[in-house]
Amino acid sequence: MSPADGTAHDYVLSDALNVLRAGAGETKQVIGVLLELEKDLKALLISNDIGAARKAEARKVLKEADEAISAYYRRIAGELDESGVAEAVTRATVKALEAATGKAADTLSPDYLDSLVSNVLIEGAPSKDWWHTQGDDLAFKFGNQVRQGLANAETTAQIVQRVVGKRSVGGIMDTARRNAESLVRTSVQTVAGDARLATFRKNADIVKGMRQVSTLDGRTTLICIAYSNAEWDLEGQPINGTTLKFNGGPPRHWGCRSVLVPITKTFAEMGLDIPEAPKGTRASDVGQVQADISFDAFLKRRGKAFQDEVLGPGRADMWRAGTITLRDLVNGNGSPITISALKALH
Repeated sequence: MSPADGTAHDYVLSDALNVLRAGAGETKQVIGVLLELEKDLKALLISNDIGAARKAEARKVLKEADEAISAYYRRIAGELDESGVAEAVTRATVKALEAATGKAADTLSPDYLDSLVSNVLIEGAPSKDWWHTQGDDLAFKFGNQVRQGLANAETTAQIVQRVVGKRSVGGIMDTARRNAESLVRTSVQTVAGDARLATFRKNADIVKGMRQVSTLDGRTTLICIAYSNAEWDLEGQPINGTTLKFNGGPPRHWGCRSVLVPITKTFAEMGLDIPEAPKGTRASDVGQVQADISFDAFLKRRGKAFQDEVLGPGRADMWRAGTITLRDLVNGNGSPITISALKALH
């Protein structure tokens, strides 16, 4: 295989960027729906002159608002194209494996993908349940803002501002949009991660394991710093010096950008007598770096100020002194450890 063919690592990371772009497109659609909802809620308050409404009238307005919010969030949950994400990621992963090994790779059947999408869980709950929860949260906050405005004898315009915000102060709809953006990104990443992992396992004849690639920049979380370049076999058992549990793989937190890449079998392991493909490179916020660079090596290249910003001064001091490793930033279950706990541990 020539260097021009690339590696599975490069292909998967390239596809991961496309998934992030797809998530941005889905987010734009969701925000558009929420802007429609905001207009409807604003119109509901103004048309009923909520500032001058009596208790019975206010209850009617709140009931209508609850119904509108519920309908809009059901619409959002129904319009997200998670099946399309799973199908696209599967195709891209098959292409990556074929490019890296020169052998045909198996894809996932449409029925399997449908089952995968329907069973995707985000921190233990289906995507539709999360949208339902966000809708309930918005309805609760909307009711509180209206009641508080009425208790303070505010005008309709002032109550509307509580909901939609003003130039210097955000309203509850701003929070709703931020929550929705985070859920879209995490939903898309979860579906993509599950589809990618299932494709690796489907091709156990050419894939022997997987590695977490964490984004190399200053916004990477402590969890994903600790998991950077961790490796497991296809059953999720740690290999090659990794001690951290697999725990389902990324996304490991809301808004996670980490990706699983396959560890393909060598040509020799596949019984082929040809030269191995060269290592690739990947992007960081300081340009191209070796594809297998660890976060430890990346931090050492960046200097003290950057290390303090990413890890926090206390953790960074302990890491520079060799008291802790980056893997020590989380416990055995992958949860961040406090500085005081790290000090007590070492």
